[in-house]
Amino acid sequence: MRRRRVLVFCLLAVLALGVCLTGTAAADAGDATAANATASATQDGETLQLTKRLHLTPDRPGQIEVTARFDDPDNLVELETQVPARATVIDTDGFSGSGGGYAWDGRTDAPSLTYRLPVNETRETEGPLAGRGDYTFVDAGEWAIVRTPQVGVSWSWRGGNVTLDRRTTVDGEGVASEAMAFLGPHSEYTRRANGQRFRLIVPAAASLAESRSRIFESMTAASDTLQVGARDASVFMIAAPTTSVEWSVQGLQTGGDSFWVQDDQGLQVPDNVWLHEYVHTRQDYDRNDGTRWFTEASATYYAALLSLEQDRIGFSAFRSRLRAGDVRSDPGEVLAAPSTWSGRTPYLKGALVAGELDRQIRLAADGRRLQTVFRRMNAAEEPLTAAAFEDIVTDVAGREVGRLADRYTTTDATPSMWSRTEHLRAFEGAAPRIEYAFAPASERFRVAGPYRNGSLDAGQPVELATGESLSLDVLVENTGDAAGEFEAAFAVDGRRLDEQAGSLDPDEQRRLTFSHTFDEPGTYTLTAGTRTVEVAVRGPSPPAVVDLQANASRVTAGDVVELTARLGNDATIPAAGTLTLYRNDTVVSTREVVVGPGSEQEITFAIEPPAGTHRFRLGNATATVTVDAPPTERDGTGSTGTTANGPGFGAPAVVLAVIVVALAGRRRRT
Repeated sequence: MRRRRVLVFCLLAVLALGVCLTGTAAADAGDATAANATASATQDGETLQLTKRLHLTPDRPGQIEVTARFDDPDNLVELETQVPARATVIDTDGFSGSGGGYAWDGRTDAPSLTYRLPVNETRETEGPLAGRGDYTFVDAGEWAIVRTPQVGVSWSWRGGNVTLDRRTTVDGEGVASEAMAFLGPHSEYTRRANGQRFRLIVPAAASLAESRSRIFESMTAASDTLQVGARDASVFMIAAPTTSVEWSVQGLQTGGDSFWVQDDQGLQVPDNVWLHEYVHTRQDYDRNDGTRWFTEASATYYAALLSLEQDRIGFSAFRSRLRAGDVRSDPGEVLAAPSTWSGRTPYLKGALVAGELDRQIRLAADGRRLQTVFRRMNAAEEPLTAAAFEDIVTDVAGREVGRLADRYTTTDATPSMWSRTEHLRAFEGAAPRIEYAFAPASERFRVAGPYRNGSLDAGQPVELATGESLSLDVLVENTGDAAGEFEAAFAVDGRRLDEQAGSLDPDEQRRLTFSHTFDEPGTYTLTAGTRTVEVAVRGPSPPAVVDLQANASRVTAGDVVELTARLGNDATIPAAGTLTLYRNDTVVSTREVVVGPGSEQEITFAIEPPAGTHRFRLGNATATVTVDAPPTERDGTGSTGTTANGPGFGAPAVVLAVIVVALAGRRRRT
């Protein structure tokens, strides 16, 4: 069962008292106003952080407590919030109001409000995936599976832009996505594949019918097989306990990337609920009544087909499941007219029609299949009508198959189930297989920026300095035996930044290059196609001065002293910064330097110091140089060691020579 992401966004828009109202700046104060219910901050400026803390209340089964706290930036002027209609506010700090709407007093830092919220949701369900009970979400006392509460927010600010970021946490044991939460004792297991992080939440009260490894294997194989557009960065899965709760459905997906499945559900069946709900996470189109059928029909069909392709069921089980769309459908059912349905229609007739269209597309167009239609539906910008669906099928597989799509969706005509021979001809004949791989190690990663330009060692973790750009090369190859299309998305932490698409003949390979500049420190996950790499970014550290040496320890004033510094960098990213040379604590020179990762280099300063003893310091290294004053100049003689009186004698030597000559004269007269 699926509730599309767009429904959640619509709910947020309603709760937010308007949709993104942007005021004009006042001439005197520069005020701007906005109401915004988006889930994350995407623009430059300040962030208004909304943190929702969910709290289990075992003494009050059926409801939980929620604390909504706002960490407000300095330029926030006004803030209003609206709690869900069924909420009962029990505490406020910095907020006042009633009837669901509350306003900030403008003074309290980190204002908050706490409310109790009934969380049990029930509905009657009909169809193959119906459960025995009524619950879709429930607080069972010791644990709860709930829809993540949403609060409406409107605010105004002065100066720089303020955007809203939402986060959900659980007090005590529990875990939450922005769409669904589990409160209570549990274990969490993760698996990464094809650019997705699968999170499996197993409550202590749950008992899995399948091993965790088999569930992950089925999910990751489906992630690889379904090439219908962008994949969510994270998939949030809860195994719903069945010992104390009777659920209305066997599984439920909501919010785009989150779903729960009853813990007693197996994988060896055509109605593989784990796969069914995962397929829902890959549906990103805007439907109307004319294409509403495709949501459950495609999830049901692909759950059976993927189970067959994963060797979890045989063809007879697959055929029996789809054939139910012929033998168990009611007369008069028209897929494009929901008013003619029973609750089973999209699961039965819809699944068979989806399968028959897949078979006909495969036979009519080499390398194309229903996934090609699915992918184009996800890429459509307008709501999809029945006519738009027919147009897509016609464009993919030709007019004849387009007419079949129109007949099976706009009339009560129903196709017959095909035979095993017909299945082998259509499904196991020539087909493309698009695979992604990183380029060879020496060509895989390149870095450019203010500190260095070159290749990175692919055998080491990818580490960058802020301000550097990383380019990565991915090879996309068609290893199948028919031409096929590819669509390679490039994302950073799940945020799609670029996309390259095209077609490949059998055995054809193409190199794709993606680049991104990292301005902020942090750990990032980059996804290109189905390949993923972690990138650690931090600011460059200052270069370390290993040694400082002078070319002479004693010189005469007027001589130039050369100081040579040996710099080192033991880090795995460049070291960069300004080094300052001091002479007796007086700055005499500065130098901007960059030292590569794990390397050393030398820099030289040429200084002409005055007479005296000088202590030079660069970083933590020092060198001492004594500078002698020049000899006193007399009688025009220079200060060098050679004079008219002979080498090595100065003015005192001249006087001494005169005295010696005088004494010699006296001795001769005696």
